Amino acid sequence: MSARQGRPPIGIAIRRALVDVLVVAGFADDKSIRTLMVAELRRALDNPFTVPDQLAPRAQLIEIVNGCSVLDNGLPTLADVLEFLRPGTKECTQFRGLVDSLPLRDVVPESEQERFRQQLEGFAPPGLRAAVRRAARHVFPAPAFPDAAEAFSGLADFNAAPGELPPVVAFAEVIAAECEEQLAANLRKWADGQAHRLRLEGALRELRSQVTPSRSGRLHLMIMISPDPVDADRYEISHWRQDDPGDWPPPRGETVVANTAELEDEVAKTISAAEEAWSESDAEAAIEFVLPRGLLDLPVHSWRTERELGGPQPLYMAYPTVIRSLERMSSRRSHRVWRRRWASWAQEPSVERVYFCEPGDTEDHQHLDAIFSDERWLMTVLTATPPANPIPGRDELFAALRAGLPVVVWHPTVSSEVVREVVTWLAGSDDLGNLPALTRKHRLDALRNRSSSPDGGIIGDLVVLWDDPSRMLPLADGGTGPVPGGGADEHDRAS
Repeated sequence: MSARQGRPPIGIAIRRALVDVLVVAGFADDKSIRTLMVAELRRALDNPFTVPDQLAPRAQLIEIVNGCSVLDNGLPTLADVLEFLRPGTKECTQFRGLVDSLPLRDVVPESEQERFRQQLEGFAPPGLRAAVRRAARHVFPAPAFPDAAEAFSGLADFNAAPGELPPVVAFAEVIAAECEEQLAANLRKWADGQAHRLRLEGALRELRSQVTPSRSGRLHLMIMISPDPVDADRYEISHWRQDDPGDWPPPRGETVVANTAELEDEVAKTISAAEEAWSESDAEAAIEFVLPRGLLDLPVHSWRTERELGGPQPLYMAYPTVIRSLERMSSRRSHRVWRRRWASWAQEPSVERVYFCEPGDTEDHQHLDAIFSDERWLMTVLTATPPANPIPGRDELFAALRAGLPVVVWHPTVSSEVVREVVTWLAGSDDLGNLPALTRKHRLDALRNRSSSPDGGIIGDLVVLWDDPSRMLPLADGGTGPVPGGGADEHDRAS
């Protein structure tokens, strides 16, 4: 086979990432499997390249990757061989993804790389790792760089998926938020030029809207529970764990399957794993449950944690918690009105902006739709727990979500009149803009002194759907699968 032509040389960052995947796959531990790999490559490529036996295992893998990188179709063939030797493993998927990310042409001319390298040399702000992860979010494991200069040069080795910004352009935009004013302006101006050249101005605008300074230093664990479409007693539990307050959206973690009886225990395990990952952080943490309509009645705030320690306690005692609507988050067509109402709520979270539903509101078709079309309403209190299956035109929750109301409250057992009194009491005692945090506070107050609780203990089971549209997950439109995209830093409030 001939040497590869017409493409830029493969940089050290991506070659290192390829070698790292082979090491994780076990090829550094077994000489015989490396020998077999070389034999398969010779056969597939019809090229007699050799790997010196005297080299250390990792050095041999470097030789293999380097040898394939200079041959036409060399690295794709190496990916095929890896699939042949380790079929169905996640390392195969990771390796193939890295190969697919190879640049078809130089994204950044060498002169521009050197110019920014000089300006960024030695610059290693706290958000560097998060900026690299955000820029190279399809690369796993994410490459590590000692400073922003090395990251800028290294990320130039990676290509992007169709319609997405090259990682080096995304990095320039994200890291600009960490830089002094003049350098930040230079990076953003360069990113503008690259986006224009690549006709990706829309992608840059979307990224730019997401890159805002973190306002809270709070870590979030997002837990999504989805029912199996066939087995009524089977659920998928997915999670997104934020390990850096300035990094959003976080990567999707492992998905586990559980039946109804196992849900609470599996969620507790997910939270325990998050705490282990956060063990060296001193940031606050919040947990958000992204639930489909049929599961909004799950009492997730009272599910028990720390089971393995022998003294489980309700979730709300340790964390702020939020319920989110999976249907609304996964349907982009509803996001404009939702964002508009949230912006109004952030400015004026008062009881005058709350609509208290009446039992007769659903008797007439689209009566509530007409009420909620008035942008005065930003929050609503439902008359009862929403039924699993909505009746469009005659459904309280459906109308509220469609109109973009970001805050919805109900109680599973008491009447709406009583809930109205409780919400009005809360609004009088503090800012409704902190309703979820107030809910948690008063739940704890009731545990400290039950006899003095002015709400009669009702707030303990009050359900607060608190949907902040600036903190989104990458969900497919109309579904639950991950897609490119995601959310921004948030207007942080959680219960």
